[in-house]
Amino acid sequence: MTSLKQDVRCDGMDLPALPTMLLRSVPTMLFRKGPAQEPVDIELNFQAPAIDRVHLAKYCQAFTHFKSPVPLTYFYLLAQRAHLAAMLSPEFPWPILGMVHVANTMEYHQAPEFGKPLELRVQIEMPERAATRKRVRPVYRVSFYQAQQLLVECISTYQVGAGEPPVRGRRREVPAPELTGFSRTDLWQLDSQLGRSYAHLSGDYNPIHLHPWLSRWFGFSRPIIHGMYSVARAQADLEMVLQAPVIAIDIAFRRPLILPADARCYYRLDDNSEGKLVITDPKATKAYLDGSFKAATNFEFK
Repeated sequence: MTSLKQDVRCDGMDLPALPTMLLRSVPTMLFRKGPAQEPVDIELNFQAPAIDRVHLAKYCQAFTHFKSPVPLTYFYLLAQRAHLAAMLSPEFPWPILGMVHVANTMEYHQAPEFGKPLELRVQIEMPERAATRKRVRPVYRVSFYQAQQLLVECISTYQVGAGEPPVRGRRREVPAPELTGFSRTDLWQLDSQLGRSYAHLSGDYNPIHLHPWLSRWFGFSRPIIHGMYSVARAQADLEMVLQAPVIAIDIAFRRPLILPADARCYYRLDDNSEGKLVITDPKATKAYLDGSFKAATNFEFK
């Protein structure tokens, strides 16, 4: 996506911690009313420390089946911090807590080295005519580098103002996913505490994941699990089945997965270790997310 709009740029800052930024995001619910004119693209560069081996071990332990020494989805934890830091820029015109993650693409280009710091190059690309649309989907691009070498790209799409309760009488029926030729992994049993435990691991304390009293503010009767928790768990399941690292994944989030719940991961492997995946309810009547993935037995971790 390209834009003729002027960019806002800022270079070389340390990547802020999530808890402080989440506190700063609360006032945006009151003071940001949307753009009065076309919003500008935002570009930021951040410095981050080397990968924390202790935290990485806790992340891998939470999903148990990863074959990647540094799972692709682990980088999203840093990417999300970069998203929030960029949205706190005064040029970003919408309330932060009203943003909903609707799609995510991640790809490995080169394995990271432990002990080396990271550089994150962040862009928020605004769609054309964003000031006049009711539903707007900015695209967030985060590129991870070590010593000028590209490691990982993460492209996230968010929807503005998608957190309101649905209008009564306007429920849209969606057909059951087509799963011909798919296999499935073990049943996921997701308890009501999972949103809080993953929030502690990821640093994402968005209220919709924590407690019914908080999630009701955003139209959900109970907390929903983080979308990227489901993606990480699907990656771990796929790596267990394929005995190979997943080096690319492209996901669309279809509906929230409300806790507590059971779910299943379905997958179909096509040529060259590429395939499709779908996360569904136990009876496969509805999809929570779907997309594609690529695994590679010859991808070298250092």
